[in-house]
Amino acid sequence: MSGLPTFVEAAGRPALAPSGPERATRGPSNRLGRTALPLLASDAALQGARYAFIVYLGYRSLPLLGSFLIGAAWGAFLGVLTDFGISQHWLRSAGAASLPTRQMFFSVIRGKLLFSLLGVLMLVLLARAGIGNITAPVAMATGLLLMATQSFGDTCEAVSLSQSRYATVSRFRGLMTLGGYVVPLAYGVWVGQNDSIKGVVTTLGLAAVAGVLVSSLYVWNVGCTMRGDAQGGAGYREIWWGARWLGLNQLAIVIDVRAPLIMLGLMLGETAVGLYGLVQRTTAIVELAWASLARLLLTSYAELGVREQVQEIRTEVMRAGRLTGLIMAALAACIWAGVFFVLGRGNLSTEAALALVLLKWGSLAIALSSFKRPFVLGLIALYHERAVCRVNGLSAAAGLLLVPAGIIYLGIWGPVAAWVVLEAAACIVIVHLFLAMTRRVQAKAEPPLSQRAAL
Repeated sequence: MSGLPTFVEAAGRPALAPSGPERATRGPSNRLGRTALPLLASDAALQGARYAFIVYLGYRSLPLLGSFLIGAAWGAFLGVLTDFGISQHWLRSAGAASLPTRQMFFSVIRGKLLFSLLGVLMLVLLARAGIGNITAPVAMATGLLLMATQSFGDTCEAVSLSQSRYATVSRFRGLMTLGGYVVPLAYGVWVGQNDSIKGVVTTLGLAAVAGVLVSSLYVWNVGCTMRGDAQGGAGYREIWWGARWLGLNQLAIVIDVRAPLIMLGLMLGETAVGLYGLVQRTTAIVELAWASLARLLLTSYAELGVREQVQEIRTEVMRAGRLTGLIMAALAACIWAGVFFVLGRGNLSTEAALALVLLKWGSLAIALSSFKRPFVLGLIALYHERAVCRVNGLSAAAGLLLVPAGIIYLGIWGPVAAWVVLEAAACIVIVHLFLAMTRRVQAKAEPPLSQRAAL
């Protein structure tokens, strides 16, 4: 764990002079406890609440969960298309002079809202045309809405983290955890004691309303704290185009993760989607900390990049990779041992036994995905997102071919097999690219980072 304090200290250096009550929370001696740990804890709580929400839906009905996950998959596509790398680009701006202004922020929010509404309208028209027979449209609509609103939350988080407003991020994650998931779940379970169908509908409705309200409040709060610009700044189209390589990279990742769910729904039905999605979300628990830690690491590497400290970036990324590899190997081994123990005791349904075996192999894919993340962040901080985009794009394209073929020949095992193979290949290529590119930068064979940032 020797690498974590270094990362956190680097991430704790404010890019702007903080103001207000958060000024007192960012002293150098308190960076570890007051910056990283609350962010990691708040994200773990939010991800845990989302997982509990998925387990609840799966407990009620696997087809119901399948409908929700199909809607969430479409919402994820919609979110990444409207954001298209803007949030990650603003995260990378930590420590730089080109931080977003209030006018730029609201221009992006308006653009995302407009295109999100157009995307939802298009999906509604496709559903009414009979494309994709969904048995639980309310669940699908809730999944779509929650993922779409999450895109707005990601933009707010990027701005807040780039301006060192860590308390704001933790506070709104707490609001979403309670309002978007815990309260709807608790009330839905209570109502469902007498009428399970009414309990599910209540849970879905409350979650959808809370997601919209919390996201709207988050946007208003962040926008009010940003500095203005008399020149107005860049508009949504210009910002969207400037972050295109990051956007293409994120689109490739979403295709990798979400496309198998849609393909399973079309080829095997919603029950298969529910079973595979439950396994996929369970394995994702292994990397809960990454959602927050990745943002901290990217801002940390970006600040080193502003000072042209390539050797320091290489050292920190290698340390993070070794630490991640050890942790993920240990967690994967625990999952394999746990599955072996549970299966040895017997008395499991066919679906439960299949889910555990799928979970065992899915843990390998998550371990590989987690191991490559520090190297991906290092490449992005070095403004080599095009290389990352090419790797993830090829992986996504291969997945679009391998997953349907795997479903035809292996059934529900097809997406899992493709998942493990593609993650292993991408991991090898990403690590090789990072090592090769940092060597070239150190040998002065490439332009300085300040020049590369303008390309």
